[in-house]
Amino acid sequence: MSNKDKNKDLPENTGKNVNKETDEDKKAGDVPEKRKRKKKNIIIPLVLIFITILIILLLRRDASPILEISPLSLNFGNKETEMEFTIKNVAKAKGFFRPGVKHLEFEIDNRALPGWLTVMPTTGSVLETPLKVSVKINRDILPYGSSLKELKILTNAGDGAVRILVQKEEEKLTLISPSTGTSVFVGDQKTIEWTATAGVGGSVNIFLYSNGVNIGTIAENYIFKKEGTAQGSFNWKVDDFLREGKDYAIRIEDANNPELFDMVSPIKIIQPLREIKLLNQTTDHQPPSTIQFIFSLRDHNNHAILFDSNQVDWKNIKIWEDKTEIDYLESHALLYAQDDFQLQVMIVLDFSASMYETNEDIDKMTLSAKDLIDSLNETHQIGVVEFHRPDEPPALLQAFTTYKNVAKEAIDNFSYGKIYRDFSSCWDAVQKGLKQFPEKPDPNVFKALVFLSDGFDNSSFNTPDDVVALAKERNVHIYVLGIGPGSEEKVLETIALETGGTYVFSENINVLRERFKQIIKDVKGQYKIKYITPKKPEDDRFIVESEITYKGVTGTPLLHDEIDPSSIFKKTIEGVIRFSSPSVIEYHQAEIFMWCEHAPRYINKFRFWIGTDKPHDVVLTSSYDGGLCKDWILNKETDGWYSLTSPDTTDPRYDLPFGAFGTICKIVVTDINEEGFKIPFKLDNSIYDIEQAFYEEGNTPETSDWSTDIIVGNVTK
Repeated sequence: MSNKDKNKDLPENTGKNVNKETDEDKKAGDVPEKRKRKKKNIIIPLVLIFITILIILLLRRDASPILEISPLSLNFGNKETEMEFTIKNVAKAKGFFRPGVKHLEFEIDNRALPGWLTVMPTTGSVLETPLKVSVKINRDILPYGSSLKELKILTNAGDGAVRILVQKEEEKLTLISPSTGTSVFVGDQKTIEWTATAGVGGSVNIFLYSNGVNIGTIAENYIFKKEGTAQGSFNWKVDDFLREGKDYAIRIEDANNPELFDMVSPIKIIQPLREIKLLNQTTDHQPPSTIQFIFSLRDHNNHAILFDSNQVDWKNIKIWEDKTEIDYLESHALLYAQDDFQLQVMIVLDFSASMYETNEDIDKMTLSAKDLIDSLNETHQIGVVEFHRPDEPPALLQAFTTYKNVAKEAIDNFSYGKIYRDFSSCWDAVQKGLKQFPEKPDPNVFKALVFLSDGFDNSSFNTPDDVVALAKERNVHIYVLGIGPGSEEKVLETIALETGGTYVFSENINVLRERFKQIIKDVKGQYKIKYITPKKPEDDRFIVESEITYKGVTGTPLLHDEIDPSSIFKKTIEGVIRFSSPSVIEYHQAEIFMWCEHAPRYINKFRFWIGTDKPHDVVLTSSYDGGLCKDWILNKETDGWYSLTSPDTTDPRYDLPFGAFGTICKIVVTDINEEGFKIPFKLDNSIYDIEQAFYEEGNTPETSDWSTDIIVGNVTK
């Protein structure tokens, strides 16, 4: 019988006995099996808890970063140079499974950024604290106009961008007044106006230029610009020293950036004519019956008045003989300017230590002297004296010559050499220059000495009074340019006024060249009135008066003289010829000018002979240099004879004007080696068919031909 069957036959209440049996069985040896079952019941829940925790841990993670850029565009406008934007990580952890936020990693793509744009930093990591990115603009290299750039921002949360907008107005100064072609009057107030863009500084310099050279400061570091100001103005008092001319310009520049400027030209400077003074009046009355006044015209500042070339004629003058106005056409009254007659100029240059601050100082002085030389006509003579130390007497660098390049070479050869400069002996130097003029006054020649110096003298034997006395004795007018604030201004000015010259002050060496142009103008401001009087010896003495009118202003005082007609009476049918020749021969050459002092009526030809076997040439003098026959025809005949005829001998319009004055031609002779060389000259008067003739002044030979010797001086080189 099986156990199952046995149990099946037991009574129902036997269960207690069964349990009891079981306990007894345990007690009897079944304890380990029971323990195993109990332990198993504990482990299973623990495993389940661990698995649950592990699942939770595996499911929890940080939130992904989220990119935010603020602002998305930066507008620098036309002023700003630095701005910034912010990169933020705006991600947040939400819910049981998101304990934190991941870092935002970024990189700014700077490979295509222009040089004017700088970004810092270009890489980084952002978590909770936003990161500021600096953007800088270098406006110095920023191109003009508007620029738009995009900063690309690459991140682990997606890409973004910031737009950069920047503007740069062209830095520009613009003069709006005076405008091109404006006329400015000396002594007046002129308003200079300009506009300026945002990039221009707040102060400007304003300069006056002439022929491209800075000749003076109108304003320096003038503050015009305040916040929001885009234009400025300055009231300019036009200096009295300015000479009249059309070659001026005004330049305005940023005081902190001279390369930023504007210039307007041409500006015309006009010297308003308020007064005309007739100074240095001399007379040169001579046969045949010729009345001549030589004089200077000066304005209210004692500077020369130069007539426009087309306004120099008899209409500018009035002449009375014993209060009766003459017949201008019959007497052929003419007004001549300095270019038409002979001029001798001696330049005295100061090379002493007080002038020699820098080589540039000497250069400006020598350039000024060359400007004067270049301004002279070919008939004018130039000489040069220098001084530089008291133990060496002032030196004659160049005797009077018409060879202008020779004089300039003499200045260069001395100024470029090494010399010891010391104390000044300026009065001795001026005296040396005055002694180069002929002792005998010659009214046909206007004589001028031009003196450049700071006026210091501490070693001369001569005095300013000695200088004035000799100048008056030899009829020389002294023109002075005083340099620098330390110059003996009063002494220099007195010398100029006492001798009939002018004085110009140059406040520093930088404007010397421009100031010297006033001296050049003053030297050339000489005039001659010439006419033929019908008075005869039997008419007895008579009074001549004459006035000059220019631009509606009449000069004072009147030209005035009492004349004895017997001292100048001669037939007007006889012309007067003279020669101006060098006293010193340069480079074995001589330039001789043939002058006509008086032309009879109906002269349309000349014939003359030059008696030398030396190489020589004859050239007509230009009208610019006072030439009378510039359009005539010159023919070289045989045996040294030359003929000169008008363009049409049948047309009286081409005849020389009655009483004409000026040069006819220049004779150039070379290969001269002899001392005191003479050139035989003969003029053929037989060519005139109504008794006209030409002779030297005071020489009327019985024969029709006139002969003389031209003395050309000594050989020096």
